[in-house]
Amino acid sequence: MEVSTVNDVKIYNLSAGKSLPEWMSSRARRKLEQRNSDVRQRIQLIQDFEMPDVSSTVNVTPDGKYVWASGNYKPWLKCYDLNNLSMKFERGLDAEVIKLIPLSEDYSKVVILEEERWIEMHAMLGRYFRMRMPCQGRDMALSEESSDLYLVGSKSEIYRFNLEQGCWLTPFESTAPLNCAQVCAEHQLLICGTTNGVVEAWDHRDKTMCGTLDAGTGVKDHLGENQKVAVTSLAFSDPLHIGVGTSTGQILLYDLRSRRPLLIKDHNNELPIKKVEFVKREDGDIVASMDSRMMKMWHEEDGSPMAAIENTCPLNDFCRFPNSGMFFFANEAPKMLQYFVPQLGPAPKWCSYLENLTEEMEETETTVYDNYRFVTKKQLDELGLTGLIGTNVLRAYMHGYFVDARLYNKAQTQMQPFAYEKYKEQKIKSIIADEREESAVKKKQEKLPAVNKALAARLRDEAAAADKKAETKKEKRKSKKSGAASSILADDRFKKLFESEDFEVDETSEQFVKNASIAAKIKAKGPTEVQESEGEEENGSDEDGEEGTSGSESGEGEEENGAAWMEEENRNENMDSDLESVSSDEDVDESLKKKRAKIRATKRAERNVSKSQKYDERKEAKKVRKEQRQASKPSKFVLHSIGSNETTRKFVDETVVVNDAVSEDSMALGDRRVATARRDRKTKKVNDDDVPFGGREMTFTISKRDKDVRAEQAKSKQAAHVAERKEVTRKPNALVTKGLKKLPGNLNYGALQTRSLRTVEDAATLATKECRKLREPWPMFRSDFSESHSKCMRNSLFD
Repeated sequence: MEVSTVNDVKIYNLSAGKSLPEWMSSRARRKLEQRNSDVRQRIQLIQDFEMPDVSSTVNVTPDGKYVWASGNYKPWLKCYDLNNLSMKFERGLDAEVIKLIPLSEDYSKVVILEEERWIEMHAMLGRYFRMRMPCQGRDMALSEESSDLYLVGSKSEIYRFNLEQGCWLTPFESTAPLNCAQVCAEHQLLICGTTNGVVEAWDHRDKTMCGTLDAGTGVKDHLGENQKVAVTSLAFSDPLHIGVGTSTGQILLYDLRSRRPLLIKDHNNELPIKKVEFVKREDGDIVASMDSRMMKMWHEEDGSPMAAIENTCPLNDFCRFPNSGMFFFANEAPKMLQYFVPQLGPAPKWCSYLENLTEEMEETETTVYDNYRFVTKKQLDELGLTGLIGTNVLRAYMHGYFVDARLYNKAQTQMQPFAYEKYKEQKIKSIIADEREESAVKKKQEKLPAVNKALAARLRDEAAAADKKAETKKEKRKSKKSGAASSILADDRFKKLFESEDFEVDETSEQFVKNASIAAKIKAKGPTEVQESEGEEENGSDEDGEEGTSGSESGEGEEENGAAWMEEENRNENMDSDLESVSSDEDVDESLKKKRAKIRATKRAERNVSKSQKYDERKEAKKVRKEQRQASKPSKFVLHSIGSNETTRKFVDETVVVNDAVSEDSMALGDRRVATARRDRKTKKVNDDDVPFGGREMTFTISKRDKDVRAEQAKSKQAAHVAERKEVTRKPNALVTKGLKKLPGNLNYGALQTRSLRTVEDAATLATKECRKLREPWPMFRSDFSESHSKCMRNSLFD
């Protein structure tokens, strides 16, 4: 977000900063924000508030919840939801948009004037109706009282289309081709601007021209030149005052009751005025007029400038959010611009956080006075200006005062006349001292830095001592101490350690004193350095590696030899320290070097021997453990099927088959042992450890198939049903025969009377036989029973 100040008016550019591509991941976006301050400080007020190439118009709906924007290429129409700060939808068009007017409070209805003489009405579902006007359109205006849409263009007619009736009305005849039109919301007066610089006023009630204003003549008188002037924009300030923008870059303010302009404001850009808008304020109205280069804001009363908004790309249209200081601009660039001017009004409700941002930026901003000097009260006493306290010459601020720089210099000259002379002498002395240092003979050693001199000197001395101690090139390459010290002094990463005062070592601090005392104690004990050749280092590393890999395998053998090995190592270390303390002197005897080399060779040979012995011991121990594992490993596993009452004890030893008939005396010793063990197992005198699986038994159950399970269930269900029916069925007894009635005389049931009926089925069978005697068939259905059938059946059944 960029901030510019014009005449003490702050203007916040909310669309400033680089735009990030949509395909960039969130991780890359965060990294870019960390590296780039412009990306980090940018504000994305409305998401995707841009067009493919160029934006042409921008409008706010009357309810203040949506923003319409159009652009090309290709022609697009987009609607933005301000509550969600994102795009609601977008639609493609066939031609470029010239002007857009919302017909409803929200985004549901809108009328669009396009190039190629097209007029389109859009609803929520999309394009509702499309038609063409007789000429190329330039502007249009809506009369809400009569629902008339006025369209002006390259001809002198003012075309009228009634939105309620849906038909064209008789056009108004003008004197010249028209550029713009505007309708007053209070009295519905239509004013139009012509190409010859005349403003015409039309009354829609009687359809006549009620007056004209010649703006071209006023502009010519103001400029003093005779040139063609056309009216390019119109706006109503109130029902009686209007603003007229011309093609030469002037804005004329008129009272409709007078033909002379109240004020003429010149943009001084010689560009046509594209739009004029009035901003109502309590402390004076402001006029916002825009051409393709900038938008100027100036006072309506006297025309004095207030502020200006200028952009590198040409401007096409602007729109001010109602009752706020928020402006939207359509320009010749993909990104549409957003500006906030707090002096024109507060931030809208949907972006109220802008108020807090602007306040924080004003608090952090520091004021710098070029022509003033800040002095304290003590400095005022020294300058003799304490008598000016309380006057307009001194301006109180914090713990001092602001005084004019000229007064400060004059007072300083009077009170300190030799101040300049002293400053001159000090400057000359410093220059002479620098020349002497340059001319002096440089020492062989390098110059110490200005910061941490003691540390730099110590590092340099350590590096020199280590290099001097390392006599041969091979030892010099191995000198790690000299390399570390020289790298710290020469490495650029530690440059600030000897340049910046922030890294200066404070030798008076408690931590430094404590560390210095510890270092002194360590130094008093004396250094113990061990110098070995490359071969010894390699052997040592190999020994460490072998001990690390075989440490887990080696057992008690290493622990027994541990004490002796440590004693031998301590003796060797003491001998090495003694020899190396002798070799630290500069004048080392050649015989001492030979002796030291001989001792090293002896020690190396002993170490190799002990190492080979340990290796053989570990190899033998490993071999023994392997044989033990193989001996205890089972030969094979055999699976046996056993019954539910059998145990696993009979399968303890299946490799030996013993004949029970053979006596133990004739058996071999091994067979006898097997037989004894088997007898003990049968008598349960055997340990569980000698029995496979600990003497446990396993039972395997074969799961049944689903088909078999269902068959068993059906069988059991049928059996249960049969048992139930047997319980319910009544069995015949002696009462059954006694309860039978005598049959009629024609029917003789001697057999029926002499025996007992057991079931109802027997009675039915007998009744059927009697029906056959009567030569009548037995009915199949209940409805076919005749009286004789019923009588026969009734007499056959028992009570």
